[in-house]
Formats: sequence, C-alpha cells, structure tokens
Amino acid sequence: MLKRPRLKNQHGFTLIELMVVIVIISIMASLVVLNIGGVDHRKALQAREFLILDLKKINREANDQALIYALEVLPATDVAPFQYKLVRYQPVIENAEQNLRIVEEKRWKDVANFQMRKLPERVSFSIQNQEHRYINANNDDLIGTNAPKVIWFGNGEAKPVKIQMYYDQKAIGALIDIDYLGKVTDEE
Repeated sequence: MLKRPRLKNQHGFTLIELMVVIVIISIMASLVVLNIGGVDHRKALQAREFLILDLKKINREANDQALIYALEVLPATDVAPFQYKLVRYQPVIENAEQNLRIVEEKRWKDVANFQMRKLPERVSFSIQNQEHRYINANNDDLIGTNAPKVIWFGNGEAKPVKIQMYYDQKAIGALIDIDYLGKVTDEE
C-alpha cells in the first residue's frame, strides 16, 4: 500500500474557510447598515410618544390650575432642531399690594417648569386646525390668526387640532387628535 505523503507545513486557508468568513462578514455588515436607519426611526417614534405624554400632561395642568396654556412651536433651522415649549396666557399682571393691574404687551409667557423640548434631527410635526365655532368668543389673542394653534383654555376646552409627526418629511405613526374637550387621542 502506498501512502500519500502529507505536507507537514501546510500554509493558508482552504477555499471553504475563506467563503465562510466572507459570508459571516457580509451578514454582520448588512445588519449594521440596516440598523443605522432603524435607530433614527426609533428615536422619532420615541419623540412622538413623548409629545403625546406632554400633551396629556398640559391638558391636566391647564384644567387643574384653570390657566390658559398653549404649545408654541419653533421650526427647525440650520443651527437648531425642531422645538416646542409651553406658554401661558397672561394678559394682565395684578399687583395685590398696590391694587394695580398692568396690561402686558407680550401676553404669552414661557412656563418656567416646562423646559423647551428638542426633537431629534430630521423629526418635526405639523398642526392642522379643525373647524370649531366659538360662539360669543371675542378675544383675538386666543382665537385670532396670531394665536397659537394648540390652546387649552383652562375650563376643560381646547382648540381642536390634529398633529402629524414626520421623519425625513415622511409621516410616522397615526394622527394625534386633540378634540374640543382637550382629550388627546392617538389614532393608532
């Protein structure tokens, strides 16, 4: 019987070993590439959930404190992301010591305990007013064209609106609805 001589100093890898390594590397690379966009999309959905929680909190606080609150939106710029903050309607300042009422020029004041919320990059939302007739309403600061789009009146009512979140100008999630009673619903 003839024995085949074995190479004692075998160098390199077999073709199958190389192919297995290439397949594993390509699978890992595809997972990384697919996951990069997914992280941003998850951040956008998380920002949407935070917005819903903020809207519900503002509704509760407006009703509990009987104050008029509004959501002020600051669109994204080259140097700042899309932001929103809570403002309070304060047409006059009353000074009890001197029995004075001072009419304010700037009637919407920032709420100190509500920090400005910044949305992730490329995330924004739009607000669409719903038709609602305000009978006997005559305050242009609240219902006029310069009034904020989202207002809670402090008596259980609100300006009815629909809010749509966007990521890269594409709608994400269902519409967020605020009805005239201030109820915040997620239509998903």
